[in-house]
Amino acid sequence: MQNVVFLEKAQRMKKSGTIKKSREYTLKQEEITSMAEEPAVKYKSLNVILGGKQSITQPVSGDFDLIALTREGIKKSSLKSLAAHLGVTMEVMSRLLHSSHRNMQRKDEDELLDTLKTEKVLELAAFAQRGIDVVGSKQAFIEWLHSPLVSLDNKSPLEFLDTSFGIQLLQKILGRLEQGVYS
Repeated sequence: MQNVVFLEKAQRMKKSGTIKKSREYTLKQEEITSMAEEPAVKYKSLNVILGGKQSITQPVSGDFDLIALTREGIKKSSLKSLAAHLGVTMEVMSRLLHSSHRNMQRKDEDELLDTLKTEKVLELAAFAQRGIDVVGSKQAFIEWLHSPLVSLDNKSPLEFLDTSFGIQLLQKILGRLEQGVYS
């Protein structure tokens, strides 16, 4: 009953001119294609940061793939690639993952990390990807990551990568940099 009353009211308003005709928008085929391919580009660089085909058996092309990969686990070998993109040693990488360096050394290169460590590695890789995109290059991102920032009480962003809240804080700073706000 309510729907009928609403439709009648809408038709009266349209006839009286209080509702303006909506404008239709059309997209060209190339615009639709570029929108569909945009996530693929995003996840392609994530694959590279994690070591590519040598470290990840199936390519990551969406959020569902990330969830599946987290549950399955990623190989220890992807840590080396991520460490290179962050400009840190494996000892520092172990600290970021809240694991002893010795435990990480004991693992074989093809051994899978547990779910929690995998999730943290994927979070760090996504952060590295965003940082490289915002700052402009891998080398510039590494320099930014190791430099003290006034907005972080003269601490380097690297000191905040060991917690999810620290990564969120750094994501906000990257967002401000992207918008041209002094940070």
